[in-house]
Amino acid sequence: MNLFARLAGRRAGTSDAVELSALVRESVAADAAREVLHLRLGELAPAMRRPHHRRLLRDALEASLAAARTRIFDLPNGDLVAVSRVPAPDLQEAHAALLRSLDAASGSAVRRLRLPEEAARLLSATAESLGLEPVASAATAALPACQALGSADLAAAERALASADLEPVTLAQQVCRLDPESGAVETAWEDRRIAWPALAAAVLPGRDLAATPGLLRRLARLAEARMLAELARPAAQLGWRPIGLPLAPATVESPAFARFAEALPTGRRAEVVVALRPAELLADPAAALRMAPALRARGIRLALDDAAAGLLPLLPPERLGLDLLRLRWDTGLPAAAPPALLRLLEADPDSVVLTGVDRPAAIAWGWEAGIRLFQGPLVEKRRRGL
Repeated sequence: MNLFARLAGRRAGTSDAVELSALVRESVAADAAREVLHLRLGELAPAMRRPHHRRLLRDALEASLAAARTRIFDLPNGDLVAVSRVPAPDLQEAHAALLRSLDAASGSAVRRLRLPEEAARLLSATAESLGLEPVASAATAALPACQALGSADLAAAERALASADLEPVTLAQQVCRLDPESGAVETAWEDRRIAWPALAAAVLPGRDLAATPGLLRRLARLAEARMLAELARPAAQLGWRPIGLPLAPATVESPAFARFAEALPTGRRAEVVVALRPAELLADPAAALRMAPALRARGIRLALDDAAAGLLPLLPPERLGLDLLRLRWDTGLPAAAPPALLRLLEADPDSVVLTGVDRPAAIAWGWEAGIRLFQGPLVEKRRRGL
C-alpha cells in the first residue's frame, strides 16, 4: 500500500500502536539508537489536508518508505510514524522534503525524535492515539529516572510526599449494583485513585511534572506505596470497606504491595480489586499474565481499568488472566454490545463495570447489554437519593 492510501484516511488500527510501543520499549531496554519521524496529521493547516497536498507528502516520504531500515506505523488517530536505525540519511532527507512541502502554519506537524532519549514522548503520543490519557508509570516505566532534575528537586518532592496527607488528593467513587427492575442501588466496593495533578501541586508546587516524567513516575510509585501502607494500618481496618485500587505494575510487584496483602485478613483480600491501566498493559502485555497467578493465590481480583470497547480485541481480559473489566462509557458505543463483552458477561455477570456513567442513556445501554455494576457521577447521585 502506498503512502497516499495511508494519508487519505485509512487507519491500520490499534495493532500498529501496540507494535510501535513494543519497539520503543525494546529500544530503551537495549539502549539501541533509533531516529523517528512523527507526522501529526491533526496539526496540518486545513489548507494542507486536501488530496493534492497529501500527494506532495507522499512524494516527500517516498525515500523513507523505500528504505529497508525503516518501519512505518499508522496510528489510530491518523498520525504516521517512521522509525529507522541510525544513521538514517533517508529519514533526514524525508524530513527536509516534508518541511519544504508544508507551509509555515503546518511545519510543527513534523517532529523529529530520537530513541531511547525521547521514548517517553513517543510512548505518550502512542497512548493518546489510542484515546488513552497518558500515565507517567505507563509512558516511562523503562526510562532512566529524573535525568533533567536536580537532586534537590527530587529530595524536596520526596520529603513533601512522605509527610503529605493523601486523603485530600484521593478521589473516591462507589461501584454500585443497579437493579434494572426496582432501580435499587447497592454499593459493591469503593474505587480509590490518586488525583495526580492535585498531588503534584501539593508536593512540588510550581513544577510542571508533565514535563518531567521521570519525577512523576517516581512520585506515583511512592504515593501508591504510601496509600497501601495507610490502608494496611489497624485504624483503616476498623473502618474497612471493599476497595478497588488502580496501581502501576511496578507497585503491584513491589514489597509495599506484599506487605499490604499480608496485613489483610484472608477474607478481606477477596474484597480487593487491583486495576491495571490499558496504556501500561499495551506497553507491557505480559504484566497481567505475570502477576495474575500470585494475586489469585491471595484471593485478590485483577481488572483492566477504564478501557474503551475498541481495545478489547487487543487486551482480551480472559486471555490476560483478568477477572474484571472496567469498561469506559462512551456515547459512541454500538447499540449492540461487542461479542467480547457479551462473552465476559455470559461467563460472569459481575465481571464488567461500566464506568464514567454520567447520563441515563449509559445505564440503559448497560442494562441492555447485561451489565449490573456501574460507576460515575450519575451513580453517585442515585446512591445519595438525589
